[in-house]
Amino acid sequence: MSARRPSIVLITMAVILVAAAAVVRLVVAPNATKLPADTDQTVHYAGETTMLDVKALRSGDTAHVLRSGIPVTADRRVRVTSTQGDTAVIEDTMTVRAGEQSSPSSKTYAVDRASRKGVPPPASTSAENSRGALSSAFPPDAEQDDSYTYYDATTRSIVPVRYTGTARREGREVNVYEIKVSAAVKDPAVSKPLPTALPKKLFASLVPALDAKTRARLTPTVLAALPDPVPLTYLGQSTLVAYVDQRTGIAVDQTVSRRTVATTSVDGAPTPLLPVSVVTLQVTPESVQDLGDKATSAGRLLTALTVLAPLAMVAGAAVLLLATFMLSRRRRAADEVTL
Repeated sequence: MSARRPSIVLITMAVILVAAAAVVRLVVAPNATKLPADTDQTVHYAGETTMLDVKALRSGDTAHVLRSGIPVTADRRVRVTSTQGDTAVIEDTMTVRAGEQSSPSSKTYAVDRASRKGVPPPASTSAENSRGALSSAFPPDAEQDDSYTYYDATTRSIVPVRYTGTARREGREVNVYEIKVSAAVKDPAVSKPLPTALPKKLFASLVPALDAKTRARLTPTVLAALPDPVPLTYLGQSTLVAYVDQRTGIAVDQTVSRRTVATTSVDGAPTPLLPVSVVTLQVTPESVQDLGDKATSAGRLLTALTVLAPLAMVAGAAVLLLATFMLSRRRRAADEVTL
């Protein structure tokens, strides 16, 4: 066997380790950050709601048109139903329960598995038009700026996402993002149960219950000029605050406030009247803990793939090269003694 054979073997092994480190860092790690095909996560919320009492409205009982302070719970399930290359189809279902009433709402999105932004859906798949915007999740290592947009399914609009700073949740560093929406309701599932018009007499009976600014605008002259029945449209207003794990993109905590406001046109301008639905929700402590645990586990895996494993391989290659150098020195020293 050649005296140089061990050195060649060691150098070859070092090169293989460096190549493996590059593959893990540049190929395996990025794939690990993609939205998994088996994603299926349920988050629980609790809060309260104000609801329109349709029976009271129809009977003219204006004092009891709105029922407020009703405790609610909600379950949100986000699951990947299929993948095609870098595109994942997501089913995002929110079920809100108030007393014996249950209101499920399900939306389908097509998202890029890396950026989590909306993309065109695969052929024969129907999805919300959320292209270029976030809808159900943030990406890992999310940017700490205002570069993201968000798709709101109730209004079918895309709005800015505002980065407001950092915080801690469950021992994890999180980015805090705020999303505000105010646009016409376009989701039929929200608008269909609501009245499209009110008899003018019933509408007039509601005026004393409105805020001072609206009452001042609805003078007797203005009321007299309104059509009978008075047509109604609806405004969707939302504020969402997400506490997103910096490493994994998991939203460890969230607060949600949603309002549906009845409006009508006065002198050609839309005029808000009163909220017909208000829901405020926050992730339950149990879900916050569960999400924090998932972020910790996922964060350890990402750190292992992106930092620890490549470093260990490069360190191993360095040791092998050092051993090669030491063998070379010993061989030269032996050659000198022989001479």
